[in-house]
Amino acid sequence: MTTPPRLPPTTARGLQRRDALLDAAQQLFLEHGYGQVSVNDIVGRAGGSLSTLYRHFGNKEGLFQAMVERRSHHIYGTLTDEGVDELAIEAALQRLGIDLLVKVMGEETLGIYREVVAESPRQPQLARLFFDGGPGRVRLALANYFERRVQRQLMPACDTVELAGIFLGMLLGEWHLIRVLQLKSPPSRAAIEERVTRCVDLFLHGVKGLPSR
Repeated sequence: MTTPPRLPPTTARGLQRRDALLDAAQQLFLEHGYGQVSVNDIVGRAGGSLSTLYRHFGNKEGLFQAMVERRSHHIYGTLTDEGVDELAIEAALQRLGIDLLVKVMGEETLGIYREVVAESPRQPQLARLFFDGGPGRVRLALANYFERRVQRQLMPACDTVELAGIFLGMLLGEWHLIRVLQLKSPPSRAAIEERVTRCVDLFLHGVKGLPSR
């Protein structure tokens, strides 16, 4: 399904209405499931009108994608903010990894992920919207970051999209599956930082380059 064009709000009041619709949509999707929630339900909880929803998001699919993009924005910004290219690669990847794991291991993000997995056989477009607005968007930002380093001759030429996927896969690994299945509580900040440090070391230096313990 094609999502109609979205018109960004231009006033503070418009931004508030947009955020209210996104908040209401997220709450309702987690409470009842994406397929059971209508745009009328969302407007009923957020207030405002259907015309406001359609103007900002186009339709329910556009609203869902905007919700996912908003949740991934901080992670995306880690690799697109001004000055990131001047950081050492270890520092940039460490910051990205911590931001990613803190967000992904949270119950709200996991709830959205579970909902997408449950709904995708019936609504495959939902999976595409989720991937493009969240995981795929972050992977592309990381690939572009690597490509900029390649252009500056700070990295050897490579398939930067594949490389980005490998690093992100290392970070998530078994932790994501364990949290999706609710087998353990969320990891602590200290545990996240320790895991990210190990992943960055392994990614940049390989197993042989890791310090002995």
